[in-house]
Amino acid sequence: MTGRRAVVAALFVDLGEGREIRHGDRAGQIRWTRPPRARFECVACQWASETVTGPEAVKTFIAHIRTTHQAVCTAATERNAA
Repeated sequence: MTGRRAVVAALFVDLGEGREIRHGDRAGQIRWTRPPRARFECVACQWASETVTGPEAVKTFIAHIRTTHQAVCTAATERNAA
């Protein structure tokens, strides 16, 4: 790879802590003692998201945050124009 690289964003993900329930009517489900959580920070424009908590919320957040923020980030627009 050639050229200079710089960090422009950071995605922080805590996978949480939980145990699978093995018996009973809730078998296969996860009992969370510390639910998963995630947040995103854009170094370029200094924007930071709220912390998202819960397995489904984190999954959705991770799938969309980068493209969602890139569409509104003024610093990303300026970088791409240069």
